[in-house]
Amino acid sequence: MNPMSLITLAITFMQLNMGQTAEGKKIIKEAMDVVQHLGSALKDKKITMAEKKAIVKELREFTKVAIKVIDDIVIPE
Repeated sequence: MNPMSLITLAITFMQLNMGQTAEGKKIIKEAMDVVQHLGSALKDKKITMAEKKAIVKELREFTKVAIKVIDDIVIPE
């Protein structure tokens, strides 16, 4: 990844975090964990069983946080 891409990614991440609630920040954090695990697993273009288990674990954590946030939304009547 070139330096400009890293800077752009950091700025985007900062902008996403600035206006978010605590729940929104949790979702972003879990999504970033999923992306990081996928990126590291796909460096050699092969996924081992251990890497697959780590990715599945991160996806489950992301899903759990996202579902909790959605369930906590109160729709006014």
